[in-house]
Amino acid sequence: MADRPHAAPVPQAPAVPAAVRPAGAAGSVTVREYGTRYLRISVRYHGDARFSWLRVPGPAHDRPQTAPSPAAGAALRRVDAAVADAASGAGAGAGSGAGRGARLALGERAAASESGERGGVVYRVPGAVSVARLLPSGDDTAYRLSVRALADLGRTLRQLHDVPWEFAEPVPPHHGVGRLLAWISGTAPDGDGARLRALAHDRLGARLWTRLTDWAVAAQEPPGRGGAVLLHGAPSTGWLVPSPAGDHSVLLTGEEVTGGDPALDLGWVLGELHELRSAAARGLGAAGQGPPVDYPAAAQALLAGYLRKEDAAAAVETLPAGTARAATLRLAVHMRDFASFVGWHEDLRRYADLLAETLDADGAPTLRW
Repeated sequence: MADRPHAAPVPQAPAVPAAVRPAGAAGSVTVREYGTRYLRISVRYHGDARFSWLRVPGPAHDRPQTAPSPAAGAALRRVDAAVADAASGAGAGAGSGAGRGARLALGERAAASESGERGGVVYRVPGAVSVARLLPSGDDTAYRLSVRALADLGRTLRQLHDVPWEFAEPVPPHHGVGRLLAWISGTAPDGDGARLRALAHDRLGARLWTRLTDWAVAAQEPPGRGGAVLLHGAPSTGWLVPSPAGDHSVLLTGEEVTGGDPALDLGWVLGELHELRSAAARGLGAAGQGPPVDYPAAAQALLAGYLRKEDAAAAVETLPAGTARAATLRLAVHMRDFASFVGWHEDLRRYADLLAETLDADGAPTLRW
């Protein structure tokens, strides 16, 4: 794939791309609706650059949407306050992204008038479109917003991971890893997910299937004494929403919060970017049909933010141990989720081959940026 050139620094007040700009309205109006059988998302515009994102469980959602415990919620609010303080302290340097991080948008239980009988969680954010849509859009300003937001995300994840899990309550399970383990064991009631499981077992072979199982089991076990930190639990480009003005970004946070190895959070995002890069190179899915995207620059921005270094490539060896394995698990989880909650697609055969290649290399390709 021909990558686009490295993105130039984001100007202080960039023009707003059409993908971000909502239709004007006097009152609240729904501007986007999408989702799967696991989750439905509705984005509403409330005027004055105010949006709400409502996440409602779909028919295949297998657990309640729960808020973090009071102690974990208080810790999240402290992290968000620190992120806000760092951004305000950056002063004139904020234009380069120095000292910034993504603000944490903590979800609230949706009112029945908003979500109906199935409940839901609502987030108040400054934009209508996530990095998942902006990054591959082909719009240069949207791409620069996305790269800057990923750097913000890296800084915020590092802030989260500076908080040890020292709360009285037990560590909640990691839901993504839990779904993967249910799929591996065959206990998840999936139609097309079961078909994918048989295919993946055949493509991976006994050695790599055992490796995937062992990595997933180890990821669900709490780290050794004193090793667990506060985790977002499912950071991704779909949870990361930039302000159209480019002045800040927010990370939807709350439903998946847990404690554990920091590699799980960082690897979750790197695994997503590795999947997008690989899909584009192989002509798979939307990534393979869209315009060229410089995914390495996006990953480097994330890493630079997390490592608090300008040259992230020179510091990859300082990433949390297990990051490559976590990134590989993220690839497997997304493949499983697509089959189970969207349906079968023939591209899943080639995704299974990609998973096999990544497992065989001990996840190393997910760190080669």
